Amino acid sequence: MLETICDIMVDAYKRNWITSRDGNVSIRHHDRDHFYITPSGVRKQTLQPDQFKKIKIWRTINSGVGTGAFNYNYEELEYTDISANLKPSGEIPLHFGLQKEMGQHSGEVRVVVHVHPTYCIAAMHAGIDLSKISDAFPELNRYTKVAPNVGDVPPISQELADQCHKMLQLDNNGNIAYDIVGIKGHGVVAIDTSPWRAYEHIERLEHICKIVLASGKY
Repeated sequence: MLETICDIMVDAYKRNWITSRDGNVSIRHHDRDHFYITPSGVRKQTLQPDQFKKIKIWRTINSGVGTGAFNYNYEELEYTDISANLKPSGEIPLHFGLQKEMGQHSGEVRVVVHVHPTYCIAAMHAGIDLSKISDAFPELNRYTKVAPNVGDVPPISQELADQCHKMLQLDNNGNIAYDIVGIKGHGVVAIDTSPWRAYEHIERLEHICKIVLASGKY
C-alpha cells in the first residue's frame, strides 16, 4: 500500500491539491504496533516507498485517577537507509492520534490522508460548513460522512490535531463518527481502510464544493 500512497500523492499533485512538498499520509495495519507516515520536506510527485518513516506505538498502563486507561508515546524505528536521513511529517500529532487505536478499523487497515483540495478550502473560506452542504447531495452523503469544520488553527500543531480529533469524534478506542473533516484555510483530512477509499472521500467532497460555489447560492 505504500506504493499506492505514492500514486495518490502524484494524483493530488496533478489536481493542484498539493504543491511539491505538501500533504501527508499515514497507514497502519490492524495487527502491527507501528505505522508508516510520509516524510517531511520530500517532493511528493517523486515519493518512493523506501522514503516513508516507520513509527513505533508504545502503550503503557496509566495508573492516574480520572484519566484514560493507557498512556501513548511514539518513536521512530529504523526502516531503510534512505528514510533514516528524513524526518516524519510535521503533522505527526494528527496521524498518531488517529493511528494509536484503530476502533472500527481494528480488523483492517486505517489510512489517514491530508491534502489541500482547492474547492473545499475555497468553500470554507467563503464561510460554508462542509458538514451542512452534504445533506443536499446524495452522491456525497450516501458514501461519505462529513464532519463540522475545524476553524483557523496553526499547521503542524497539537492544536490542529486535537481539533481534528474532536470534530471527527475520535474516542479512546479509536472510533470516529465521520470520514472527512475540513480545516479552514488549510485542507482536509480523510480516513478509511485503503488509500484510494480515503482519497475518494476527498474527491466527492471537492466535487460538491465546486458545484455549490458555481451556483453562488450558499
